[in-house]
Amino acid sequence: MIIIKGIENIDIDFETSITLGNFDGVHIGHKRIIEKTVNIAREYGIKSVVVTFDPHPIAFFGQRVDLLTNLEKKNQILETMGVDFHMVMSFNKELMMMDPEVFIREIIVKRLKAKYVVVGYDYKFGSRRKGDFELLKIFSSRYGYEAYRYDRVVVDNMTVSSSNIRKLLKEGNLSLANKMLDRYYSVLGQVVKGDGIGRLLSYPTANIVVADFLIPKYGVYATLIDIDGKIYPCVTNVGIRPTIPGKNELRIESFIFDFYDDIYNKNVELFFVQFIRDEMKFENFDDLKNRIAIDCEVAKNILDNLK
Repeated sequence: MIIIKGIENIDIDFETSITLGNFDGVHIGHKRIIEKTVNIAREYGIKSVVVTFDPHPIAFFGQRVDLLTNLEKKNQILETMGVDFHMVMSFNKELMMMDPEVFIREIIVKRLKAKYVVVGYDYKFGSRRKGDFELLKIFSSRYGYEAYRYDRVVVDNMTVSSSNIRKLLKEGNLSLANKMLDRYYSVLGQVVKGDGIGRLLSYPTANIVVADFLIPKYGVYATLIDIDGKIYPCVTNVGIRPTIPGKNELRIESFIFDFYDDIYNKNVELFFVQFIRDEMKFENFDDLKNRIAIDCEVAKNILDNLK
C-alpha cells in the first residue's frame, strides 16, 4: 500500500475506486465500505484509494477527540485489507469551506480520478457539511462516476460508530466494543522504566506510555502484548494506582506471564481482550498483592480459553 500525505502530492494518472471518511477505529461498518471499494477496483482492474483526514475534524475545531487508531495503526489495518493507496488529506479551513460541488469536481474527479465512489450512510463533506450521498448521486452523471452508499451496521441493537465504540470503552463494555471493531481494541506505546513497585510485589510490570489513543475505563484487563512481532499473554492495570501514596498519574502497567527479557524503550502493541474488574484501593500492599494473584489467575483462564 502506498501512503500519500497532502492533496498537493497526489499524482494519479489512472482510474480509481475511492472511499472517503475519518475511519477512526476501522470498525466493521468501515470495513464493509472499504471492502466494497477494494472489490470494485479489483473487478474493473483499477486502483483502490481510501481518503482520510488529519487532523480529525473534531480536533480541528478545538475539541478533544480520543482516537481509536492513530495513523500507524490505521495503515496496518488498511494494508491487510488490500487497499492500494491511503490518501491522508489535511483538514483545514480551505477544505472545510469548499463548496461541495467544487470538492467533487476538483478533488474526487480531477485529483483522484474516481470512477467509483463509496461512502457510509452519514458521510458529509464541504461547506457547512452540505455535501452528502444524495449530492454525489446528483453530480455522478455530470462528472462520470458511480456512487454507492452503505447503510448503518447494527450490533446488539446499537449502531456501529466510532463515537459509540469510544463510549463503550470508557464505560468498560469491552466485549461489545471489540465486537464492533471486529478485533481486540489495542494501543501502541513504548515501554519505560517505572518506580519498581510491581517488582517489590513480585509482579514486575512493563510500564507502557501511550499517545494519541483512547484510554479505556480504569481497571484490570486480560490482555495480549506484541513484542517484536511475538504475542505474549499478560494482565494489565489501567489507572492511577490509588493504593500507592502520592501516586495519582495515569499508568498502563502490564505483568507479562513467564517473561523475563529486558524490553525497556521497545515499542509494543497492547490488546485489550476482556475487562476483569474496576480499579480498587486496598488497605495495604499485602491485600493488593493477594488481589493481583487472583487477577493473574482470572486473566490466565480467559486467555487460555481464547479460540
